[in-house]
Parts: sequence; structure tokens; C-alpha cells
Amino acid sequence: MKTESISVLIVDDVAQTRTNIRRLLQFENDIEVVGEAKDGKDAIKIARELQPNCILMDINMPEMDGIAATEQIYQELPQSVIIIISVQGEQEYLRKAMLAGARDYLVKPFSGNELGNTIRQVWEMEQSRHIQQERNRQPQQSAEVITVFSAKGGVGKTTIATNIAAGLAKDNKDVILMDLDLQFGDVPIMMNLKVKRSMADWYSEGFLNIDDYLLNHESGVRVLAAPEIPEEGELITAEHVNQLIADLQPLADYVIIDTPQFFHATTLQSLDLAHRVLLVAAPDLVNLKNVRRCLDVLDKLNIADKVQIVMNKVGKNSGLTFNQFNAHLNQDIWQQLPYDPRITALAVAQGIPVVNLNAKSRLSRALIKLTKQLNEEDELDEPGEAKGLKLLTTFATRRG
Repeated sequence: MKTESISVLIVDDVAQTRTNIRRLLQFENDIEVVGEAKDGKDAIKIARELQPNCILMDINMPEMDGIAATEQIYQELPQSVIIIISVQGEQEYLRKAMLAGARDYLVKPFSGNELGNTIRQVWEMEQSRHIQQERNRQPQQSAEVITVFSAKGGVGKTTIATNIAAGLAKDNKDVILMDLDLQFGDVPIMMNLKVKRSMADWYSEGFLNIDDYLLNHESGVRVLAAPEIPEEGELITAEHVNQLIADLQPLADYVIIDTPQFFHATTLQSLDLAHRVLLVAAPDLVNLKNVRRCLDVLDKLNIADKVQIVMNKVGKNSGLTFNQFNAHLNQDIWQQLPYDPRITALAVAQGIPVVNLNAKSRLSRALIKLTKQLNEEDELDEPGEAKGLKLLTTFATRRG
């Protein structure tokens, strides 16, 4: 086997299906099938022996199904990425697969190109993740990465992301706000910015200096805009997100990432690379269910330890009180923000963050308190020598 090849184990209880998948991959020069397994138990045994780079795992099999086998292999062989293959395309199966540790999901039937590209993308994302983890272990001055995520739309995620960025800028921090909602990003609208260049231009122009693609907002926040055309968003992969974050970190004190409200490879990459994940919730029954499921997924992905829950729209008459919502979670709510539809609507209409529009409003005071808490906790986390160097560097930069 060539050293650069991606080794693959095929797991399916139907022999003809295994043969068909092998045939689909036989023309992929950088992918090599190294083994086959007929059920979950067989897959665990063979995976231990071969330790393949990638495992294609069917869900419905006798003896042990693909979900149970995925969970065990993920625990024993985390270096082997797992792609679930199934005729079932429902979101519930996708959620169960991700909870078990799968990195992607393919619905049968699929083409050879689709299969090969998925294997490459998942493997490249895993390699990038390891590289970034190695970088994170090395002492270096770089931005704190905060990813803002929600399990449901309409909870004010983008409002919170833009106001955290503006609030930190008011505190004399260099802040870059990255719009990772690749199909329907609203950050430029929320900040009344005309998009001259976006990450789609960065992609099409050959990954040039990322600083040249940032938009300047009057608050001092710099914005990396999502593609303006939804189809262009599909060009940005998890590997590109990894590179973007790595390129942005030396340029600021904070990189704030606004995400779409669903799990996608690019979103997962931003969650994985974040120092903090702010999970935005609103006090209603549907959101409670989605937040609990989201926490389960993040726990399986070993991300839960950096998740902090921000409860938005507290005081809104939505069927659940703050205390009722909090009592049904396995994690305390870190910060809460009051329901203030008037100031929020006014801020959106004018394209001005709430913290800049009216610093005395209840919502603005709560947002400023949140950003100060972020800043104070980050300063406490810094080692003494690194903190002093950072402060000295910042002071010298601003004076110069």
C-alpha cells in the first residue's frame, strides 16, 4: 500500500454491497480498500488488527448494528474516521451516527465520485484537526476563538455574536468576526456593511493574505463575510475553515465565529477549534429539547467541556421560565440576556449593534456584562509571562 493512500475498511452485511463499494473505489489512486467485515462485531475485530484510516459502516446489520460498532471503535481507535452508509436518510439517524462518533453520513445509493470525495474530505479534516491540535500545544500568541452556535433558529445567535464582537472592541480588543453561515450569513446586514470581498473571493483568488478580505466596521470590528451567493458557500470546506482560523488568529485578540443552526463539517471544524463554544438558547419547550440533544452530540465529540450556555430572550412569555429551563439541563446556564424586542428590532433596522446603539438599555448592559466576563476569564486563564507579553505587545501596537 502506498504511504499516501487512505486505507479503508468496508462494513456491510450484504456481500454484493461490499463488492460494489470496492468496485467504486478501485479507480481512486489515493484510496485503498484493505479489508471487509460482515457485521459490527466483525468490524471491531478487523479494525483492531488493520487500524484503517477510514471505515465505511452500514447501520442495519445482524449481531451488532453499525451505531453500536461505531461507538466502540470511536472509543478504542479514535484515529480511524467513520463514515456511516445507509438507505436511511432521516435526521434522527444522522444524529445517532454523530452521537456514536461518526464524522459523516452517506445515503445509498451513491456514486463513486461522491464516495471518494467524502472519504477524502473527512480524512483531510481529521488530518487538519490533528495539525491544529499540535499547533495549539505549542506556545504562541494567537487570538481566543469563540464559536457561537445554536440548536434552533430564531434565538438571536447572530445578534449575540455581533454584539460580543462590538462589546470586546469597546473594551479596546482587536476583534475579527467571521460569518460561517455559508449559505445565508446575516452579519454584514446586522452591521450595515457593504460586502466588497468575502471568503468566496479568498477561495477563488487562490487563498491570498486573509487580511485583505476583511471588512472594517466603525466599531473597530473587522468582518470576514460569508459568500453572498449560496452556491458559492458549498466551495468552502472544513479544511478551508481550518486554514481561515489559523490565518486569522495572529491578527487579533479574539476571533468570533457565527455559525448556522445545524451540524455541518465546516461548523464542526469551528466548534472543534474553538477555545469556547457559546451555545445560545431561548426559554421554550422545543428549544429545550434541541439544546439537550445538542449537548449530547457535543459531549460525544469531546467538545462539551468548553461549552457555555447563553440564555437569550429571558422574560419572554414562551411557556417556560428560566428556572424551569435550567432545571431540565445537565449544565448550568452561564449567562442570561433579557427579552427586549424594541431595541433589538431598532438595532437590526439601523445596522448598529445594540451595545453601540444604546449602552443604557437592559439588553446592552447584559451584553456588556457578558463580554467583560469573557475578557476577565480569559485574562485569568493566561500564564503570567504570556499575559504580560500580550499586554506589552498590545500597548506598543496601539501607541505605534
